[in-house]
Amino acid sequence: MHSSKLAVKFFLTDDSSFDHHALVPLFHQWIQTHALADHLLIDVADYHHVQSGPGTVLVAHEANLSTDAAENRPGLLYARKTPLEGGFSDRLRVIFRAVLQAVCLLESAPSLAGKIRFRTDNPIFRVNDRLLAPNTAETFIEIRPTLDAFLSTLFGGPVGVSHLPNQETLFEVQIAATNSPSAGDLLKRL
Repeated sequence: MHSSKLAVKFFLTDDSSFDHHALVPLFHQWIQTHALADHLLIDVADYHHVQSGPGTVLVAHEANLSTDAAENRPGLLYARKTPLEGGFSDRLRVIFRAVLQAVCLLESAPSLAGKIRFRTDNPIFRVNDRLLAPNTAETFIEIRPTLDAFLSTLFGGPVGVSHLPNQETLFEVQIAATNSPSAGDLLKRL
């Protein structure tokens, strides 16, 4: 897998509740304090009014972070835009580290008063590159050994992955971990 256009989404817990308008000033604060390592944070856009849309978007030079609500499943989506060095496993480490760092920052933000929590047992992984990673069984077969090894290390044991080939959608793998460590614990393993 040679693409760097990788994405990861962690979903909110069912009991998470927060004011979406609180994210705009929080993300602006992240820009001012350079809160996300190895990212040049640039701007914030609020698309909360769009049903099942991107929510609040934090634009960085390297990636976009958004409180994505696609398919009415709210969560935090990290979508890489710029090239990454190294092999596929190295690129997985970079994107998971970035999204988990953002998850930790959101969960500990005083302005959100502890009202936002993420599940870690069911993230999704996508490749936003139909040329280098068409949504086919062949792509899944190609990346699965590296993805399985990475996820096993990250979650500390075997992790289930499933894929549904569909030429009309981006390549996506649903991840099902048997345990649900905190985002901070996962981040320490990277």
